[in-house]
Formats: sequence, structure tokens, C-alpha cells
Amino acid sequence: MNTARRIALAVALLSAAGLGLSVYTMARRVAEHNQRERKVYFFKEILKKDFEFKGVPVHITDINPGTPDWHLNIAYGAENLRLHVSVPGNPKLPDLVAHNDWLRVLLFAEARHMTAATLEQKVREGEVPERLAIVTRSPLPGAEPGKWQDVWKSGWAYDFYEFDDGHFKHERFTYPTGKPDREPKPGQLPADTWQFQAASAVTPQTQRPSNRFTMDALNAAGWTLPAAAWSTMLLLGSIAIVVAPARRRSTSPSQRP
Repeated sequence: MNTARRIALAVALLSAAGLGLSVYTMARRVAEHNQRERKVYFFKEILKKDFEFKGVPVHITDINPGTPDWHLNIAYGAENLRLHVSVPGNPKLPDLVAHNDWLRVLLFAEARHMTAATLEQKVREGEVPERLAIVTRSPLPGAEPGKWQDVWKSGWAYDFYEFDDGHFKHERFTYPTGKPDREPKPGQLPADTWQFQAASAVTPQTQRPSNRFTMDALNAAGWTLPAAAWSTMLLLGSIAIVVAPARRRSTSPSQRP
């Protein structure tokens, strides 16, 4: 065996060892991620204006519908929440359909390390508690309905009002403007959260932000994925050199019989 083949064989052995180590570590990290970080969500929209949540009545009333001063009043127990209609719809539509472009009332639940179907079943059986929230989208302040400002998504704001024992818990985030593989800026919608998922319900489908999935299995693999890829390429290349047929040494005319 010549020197080149010896070097290729050594590289093949080292690459095989590196591949085995990286694949084993990758499998372990992904398994740990699925046990620790995997989170799923279940959402169910409420379209009625009058309903109950955990025994507390909720009444939603349109005030001055079809006018510039169109508001919604949400009565929840002793609390009253007044929201300006930021994207007016057709006031003749039934229930909350006229507000679909900017407001949704969502029952939801979240859990870890289970499938969406399993979570839905556990919600129906009462094993996982449901939560209720109103999510709204507000265009850039001063934007006129139907104008170009309506699609200037960097100016959109999302408000979340969660129903909590007769009171409202409020949070506000803005549209995420960074790249999907980077952390959102302070105050922007955080990825992999129920707020991010709920915001999609009031965002036009073509304008929905990309969920970064910061803790998905691919990111959990970390350095093991490129290490496995490089090890595989080195292993295949070195094997090809080892098994390649040997070249015949050429002889000069004076050495021929």
C-alpha cells in the first residue's frame, strides 16, 4: 500500500469515528430537546358575542357601528374593556365576523412533549386547562382603511388581553422585523409562543411572519449536524481513494524487452 492510500485509510478511520460520535450526540440532544422543550398549542375561535368563561359571563357590544367612532365594549364580570375598531368591516355581518381582520377571541391551551392531537383530546377531557384571550392588530397610527399604510407591517401592533379571574391581563408586541434566524428586537413578537401563534389569526396570510422555531430539533442538534456532514464527505472521499485501482507504472522504451 502506497503512502497516499495509507493517509486515505487513516482519514477514513478518523472520519468514521467522527461520524459515529456526532450522530450519537445528535440523537441524544434531539431526544433531550423533545422531552424538555417541545411545546404545542391548541386554539379554538369564539364568534359569539355572548358566552361564559369558567362561569363568568362575557358580553361583547358594538358601539357606533359603521362610524369613525366604532368601538367594541367587552364586559367580563365587573371589568369593561373598550377597544377602537382599527380595521372596520361590514357592520351588517353577524356576530364577530365583521372584526375578523383585526380581532379574534381565542380559547387556547399549551403543553409540552405531546402532539397537537393529544393536546386537543386532553383539553376536551378537562386534563389540560383552557385559557381565553382577545388578540387585536392595529395598523400604523393614522393609516386610512384601504390605503397603502394598511400593509406597512413594520408599523403593526398586537395587543393581547387574557381573561384572568374577572380581570384582563394586557400585553403589547409589534411585528417582528428581524430575520427568522435572529432574536426579535425588544418589544417585538417573540417566536415559539402562544402570542406569536395567536397573532397569525389577525394577520393577512401573505404577511404572516416566519416562526423562527428557536428551540426546534434542528437547532438543538447544534454543532453535531455540520460535524456529521463533514465526516460523511471525508469518509466517502477517503474510501474512494483507498479502493481506487492502482495505476500501472509506465516503463521507458529502453526498459522494454
